[in-house]
Amino acid sequence: MSTRLLSLAAVVPLALAAACRSSNPPPPDTDSPPIDARGPAGARRDSIRRNRVIENNRPDVGPRAGVLVVANQQAGSATVLDAATFKTIATVPVGNGPHEVAISPDGRWAVVTLYGDATAGNSLAVIDLAAETPSVVRTISLGQYSRPHGAAFVRAGAKLVVTSETAQRLLLVDFVNGRVDTALATNGRGSHLVTVQRDGRRAWTGNIADGTVTEYDLETLATGRTYPVAPDDEAIAATPGGVQLWVGSNSAKTVTVVNSADAKIVGTVAGMGRPYRVGVARTGRVAVVSDPDSNRVLLFDIYTRKELARVDLAREKGVGAPAAKAGPEGIAFDPIADLAYVTLHGTNQVVAIDLRGYKVLGFGATGTGPDGIGYSPLVRR
Repeated sequence: MSTRLLSLAAVVPLALAAACRSSNPPPPDTDSPPIDARGPAGARRDSIRRNRVIENNRPDVGPRAGVLVVANQQAGSATVLDAATFKTIATVPVGNGPHEVAISPDGRWAVVTLYGDATAGNSLAVIDLAAETPSVVRTISLGQYSRPHGAAFVRAGAKLVVTSETAQRLLLVDFVNGRVDTALATNGRGSHLVTVQRDGRRAWTGNIADGTVTEYDLETLATGRTYPVAPDDEAIAATPGGVQLWVGSNSAKTVTVVNSADAKIVGTVAGMGRPYRVGVARTGRVAVVSDPDSNRVLLFDIYTRKELARVDLAREKGVGAPAAKAGPEGIAFDPIADLAYVTLHGTNQVVAIDLRGYKVLGFGATGTGPDGIGYSPLVRR
């Protein structure tokens, strides 16, 4: 099979993507708040218009074109799927305890964090998605920095940020040379996930054991403030411009919204079982919360924090048995089609959710115990 790599970021560098510039003007958007709109406590909000992703370098392909990569925790593998058809492209052995997935800006590379099982992991598996049959082409050792978990590409794909739970560090990894460049103190225990604003200049981790959030300046490579947010704060996601953080609390069963400029809490969203993961669509319009305890996926308006819809997976046709224990977990987004893809840990599936029509579009099969997921704009011919 021949492949062709078409990417959202192959031509436009990641830094320019932050400003959403394009030769094609954005379509009119009467639903967008004004650019100078201000949120609670006077915090400037991310506007849809300012953060809209319009740099579509795939005008010759249909919606949902791309590839999904799912980390199968219990299978020690990653499933590579066609995002449009859910057809399995490859099942790739990666190593023990794969948890999260990061996709390079050009869409070619998937990096799977090997958290480990009873034995702590300390490496990253690199998958070449452009190969005829995707496979692990190299492994990056993190040395003393074990239990890698959350990961994201920065600096146009030249670097990765990766959390090391046991070392309480946020690592800056040289992706090209396969080595740890810098280790920043998280100043907290259980630094599980990392979120990065779109231009890659700032990052944040939630520190589960301490109920805190730590911020990082990725330009100066410095750890910033650490401040309390909510107990057992595992899930964390930044809005595209980094203005707000949405932080999930497993024990309080809430999502706390924080103004990143002054670390002030501007709102709390309740009414859920356990907000295991939170994701913010690249359009900056919708926050998606996976709630395995209630077996639902919840959608919220970023600006009002009002619930837009809830997907009760037990009621959806196509969910594998037992549907009542589908267990939604990892979240990824297709920025062009405005879709969310959510892994279902209990039924070994992934579900596609339309973020404008608020409906399920279909299901695909994964390996055992799917958790983290990444979306790549790669188009296979």
